[in-house]
Amino acid sequence: MAYTLQALVMKCGSLRAPLPDALKVVPLSAGADLIPIGASALKALELPFLPLTDEGSAGLPLGISQLCEKLSAHSSLAYIEAEFFGGSGTQAHAIYSAGKSVGEPVVSESSINDALRYLGISKGDSLDEFEAVGLDRHRNTESWL
Repeated sequence: MAYTLQALVMKCGSLRAPLPDALKVVPLSAGADLIPIGASALKALELPFLPLTDEGSAGLPLGISQLCEKLSAHSSLAYIEAEFFGGSGTQAHAIYSAGKSVGEPVVSESSINDALRYLGISKGDSLDEFEAVGLDRHRNTESWL
C-alpha cells in the first residue's frame, strides 16, 4: 500500500506569517500543526512534487525554500516528505527557524521523527513522534485536505 506526504509541520499555533491562499493549517495531535502541500498548492505555487524523495534532489528547490523562509520568520518549522510503497520507501526533512535554513535537507528512514523532535514534539506513549502527531491517519497528502 502506498503512502505519500508533502507538507510543512510546526508546533501548534506557532505560525505568524500569512499563508498563501493555496495552503491551509490542519491541526494534528501532540501539539503540532500540518500544512499539507497538495496538488492544487503545488500548481498554484509552482512547486515540485516530492523533490527530495521522488526526484532525488540534494537540495530543496528555490520555491519551497522561499516558502519555508517566509513562514518560519517568527518560529521553527519543518518541510517534510515521505514516500512508501509495499513497505519500502524513504522520508526527508528540511528545518527552518527565524527565516533561515537549519542545515541541509536530510533523507533517511527517520527524517520525519527527527524533525518532529527538533520542533519539541514528544512521542509520549506512542511508538514514535510520527504516530504521536497522527501522521498515520491518512495515506496521502490530498486526504489531509
